[in-house]
Amino acid sequence: MDFVDGMLVRRNVGTPFHGLLQVIVGAFFREFRRSHRITAFTETRLLVDTKTNRHRIPDVMAVGSPFQKGRVVVDVPAIVVEIKSPDDTFDHIVDRCFDYQRLGVINILVMDPDNQRAWVFEHGDLRLLTGKSASLSLHDRPALDFPFGDMFAELEEGE
Repeated sequence: MDFVDGMLVRRNVGTPFHGLLQVIVGAFFREFRRSHRITAFTETRLLVDTKTNRHRIPDVMAVGSPFQKGRVVVDVPAIVVEIKSPDDTFDHIVDRCFDYQRLGVINILVMDPDNQRAWVFEHGDLRLLTGKSASLSLHDRPALDFPFGDMFAELEEGE
C-alpha cells in the first residue's frame, strides 16, 4: 500500500508478467551498481513528501550510491520504473509520476508488460517510447542505455 495524504491506498496486485518484468528491470540496474554507482530496489517505500509524510512504493527504483540507510528510502532516486498492472488506470499511474516528478526524479518510466509498451514521463507528459531503448541521464554519472525492447523479449521467453 502507498501512504497518500494520510491514508493507505491499495496498490493493484501484479500478474506473473508484472512480477517477472520487475525482476528483469531490477537485475538490469543491479549490473550497474559499481560502474554507475547506483543501487536498485524493488517495491521499497520511498518518502516523496516530507511535509505530508507521503510515501510511494515504486515497482523498481535506482538511487545513487552511497545512499542514506534506513527503513524508508529518503534519497531522490535517479530512476523510477512503474510497471502497469491490468487493473491500473493511467490516471493513477500519472498521479504517481507527478509525485516522483515533484520529488525531483529525472528518469520516470512506465512499462506495460501485457502490451509491451514503454513510456517516459517528462514535464508532466507521458510520452510513448519508440524503438527498443532509451537513454537515461544520471547527472554526475555516465548515461545509461535502458534496453526496454530486450526486456520485453526476455519477458516473452519467460526465463
